[in-house]
Amino acid sequence: MRKVMSMAALLAALAAASAFAFDPRELNKITFQNSTGTKIEMIFLSPSDSEYWGPDIVGADFVVKDGGSLGYYIHYPEKTFKFDIMATDEAGHMFEVYNYVLTDGKESTITFTQKNLNSKAPELTFATLKVTNNTDHELQYLFISPEDSDAWGVDLLDEETTLPAGDTHSIVIPIGKDKVTYNLMAADENDDEYVFDLTIDPAKGNDFKAAIDTGDLKPAEGQ
Repeated sequence: MRKVMSMAALLAALAAASAFAFDPRELNKITFQNSTGTKIEMIFLSPSDSEYWGPDIVGADFVVKDGGSLGYYIHYPEKTFKFDIMATDEAGHMFEVYNYVLTDGKESTITFTQKNLNSKAPELTFATLKVTNNTDHELQYLFISPEDSDAWGVDLLDEETTLPAGDTHSIVIPIGKDKVTYNLMAADENDDEYVFDLTIDPAKGNDFKAAIDTGDLKPAEGQ
C-alpha cells in the first residue's frame, strides 16, 4: 500500500523478527493525545520500514474523545526507530504523522491536531481479525506486525488491558487487494512468548480468525 521492499530485505526482516525474545524492559511508552476537536475512532501505527499499515490500536468498542489520551507500550529492535501514524475521526477524516522517531528511555506523546489533517487521504478497506487466547495463561501483551518490518510495533492490549484465557480480542486491519502475512507475538505473565504467522487474504473476505495455542509457545530468554 506504500512502497516495495526487495526479497533480500524481506528475508532479513523476517530473520530479525524471528530472533526477538520478549523482555518487558525493552518496551517504551507512547501516548496519543486528541486535540482535533472531534472523536478519534481508530489509530494505526506502522513501522516506517514497512510498506503496510499495522492494525488499529484503539479497538472497535472505544474512541478517544477530544482532549482525551491513550497510552501504549511499543517494541522495536534499535535505540531509535521511526514509525508512521494515522488516525481517523468520526467523520472519516484522517490525521497523519510520518517518520516519527521513538528513542529508548524516553516516553513519547503524539498529539493529533487539525494541522495533521490530510483531506486527500485515500479511502481504506478494513478486515476484522478475531484473536482467541487458547492457552491456560492470561496474556499481558499482544503484537501484530507486517512481516516486512524489523519491529513488533505497538502492544494492542494497551497499558491497562490483558487477554484472559478463553477470551477473544477483535482487531481491525487496513487491507489492499493483495494478501499480506503478519507476525504475531503474545506474552503471558511468565514472559513466555507465543509466536506464529498469519495471512490476511482480501480474496477470502473481511473476517478472519486466529488462535493462540500452547503449541505456539516459545520460552522467554533465561528460562
